[in-house]
Amino acid sequence: MFNGFIGRYLHNIDEKGRLTFPSSYRDLLGDKPFILNGFDENLLVMDASRFQLLYDRINGMNMADANTRQLRRLIFSNATQIEFDKSGRFVIPQSLRSAAHIENTALILGIGKDIEVWSPDTYQTMEESGEGPASAAALVSNFDLTL
Repeated sequence: MFNGFIGRYLHNIDEKGRLTFPSSYRDLLGDKPFILNGFDENLLVMDASRFQLLYDRINGMNMADANTRQLRRLIFSNATQIEFDKSGRFVIPQSLRSAAHIENTALILGIGKDIEVWSPDTYQTMEESGEGPASAAALVSNFDLTL
């Protein structure tokens, strides 16, 4: 059985800041996954065990280093655990919605081991600025994808 996140979904965010994830994503995320700032004006969702690995890795870095402290603040200061309600919804904290420019609608992307949550407008702008057959080919050529 395949165990990864793929696909894209567009969902509304209700007046309480709740977003619904597809059931297949919820099943793979397990209990109490985490949501945090992403790296591209988006949000990142990962299961608890993957977040624990990230947590351990970052906390194993030299805290006397200014870049390490900045990374800790970036990753941990707005991270929060998700709790799904009976309808498969969870609240995205306002601070995270603001950071990712997410208002009434969210674009949910499965990106392998993790999930990204985007403002549809921000994602469209990013796609338009660097996507297309030529740039996709250039990007893929940077990686060894032989199977």
